[in-house]
Amino acid sequence: MGNILFMLKFIIKRPIAVILTFFGLVGLGLVTFQTLPISLLPDVPIPTISVQVTYPNMSARTLENTIVKSIRQQLLPISQLKDIRSQTQDGSAVITLDFEFGTNTDYAFIEVNEQIDRITGQLPREMERPRVVKANLTDIPVFYMNISPKLAATSDKLELSDFVQSVIKRRIEQLPEVAFADISGWVGAEILIIPNEAIFQSLGLKMTDLEQW
Repeated sequence: MGNILFMLKFIIKRPIAVILTFFGLVGLGLVTFQTLPISLLPDVPIPTISVQVTYPNMSARTLENTIVKSIRQQLLPISQLKDIRSQTQDGSAVITLDFEFGTNTDYAFIEVNEQIDRITGQLPREMERPRVVKANLTDIPVFYMNISPKLAATSDKLELSDFVQSVIKRRIEQLPEVAFADISGWVGAEILIIPNEAIFQSLGLKMTDLEQW
């Protein structure tokens, strides 16, 4: 109660000082408001780093067993690593590392690159060095577009996948507001090989030999 009475006496006895202080605070607030950065997508660090592996003309199984598994084992000792997972397809793979919340992504990025450099000598010479990429809010898609064929026939899915890649994806990327368009779930043509086990055994070959070819 005494503090309130003291403030009231101060305001009554010095009205000019109080008014000047008030306008000064208002002016300072306006200047600060104009200088504050405003962004719809603020630069918030995401504790996720991905390692992109590329090796053309190699099957997904061989790539997973010979390269991706070794890289994943090399990355396990990284500090503050919460989870690690990989997704492999023919000719390429992506290893995703999730870190604990609050991890300095710059330091984690350096540590991941150091681990990749240590295992580079064990990778095939003709293979490109795995690319390390930090996650960013701009990597989050703005919208998703689901496209499906009217019929469930395989030929229709193949034609639709080719149409989406060659026409729709390119048309979307031609828009000035679009930076990148990605496709997932598309269907590609495959060749099914059924070996004759009797001939394979007579030649002294195994199924793993066929996979390496």
